[in-house]
Amino acid sequence: MEKLNTLTDEPDLDTSLSQIEHLLQTAEAVRRDGKPAWMHVAGLVHDLGKLLYFFGSQCAVSSFLPSRAEQRC
Repeated sequence: MEKLNTLTDEPDLDTSLSQIEHLLQTAEAVRRDGKPAWMHVAGLVHDLGKLLYFFGSQCAVSSFLPSRAEQRC
């Protein structure tokens, strides 16, 4: 998860949170809303696909680089 902090998620530029803080904040919001436990986990891991970028995947970056948003993998 720490590698996520080396990425910049352009749609999230309006926040000063690190990627890990964003994951924790999302999971906490889901918990606070009384959602089931499996949704807490989903909130915590929902951006882990971005880690595929470090293995050369262009599909993983399509969600956070607008110039590639039209790319389908």
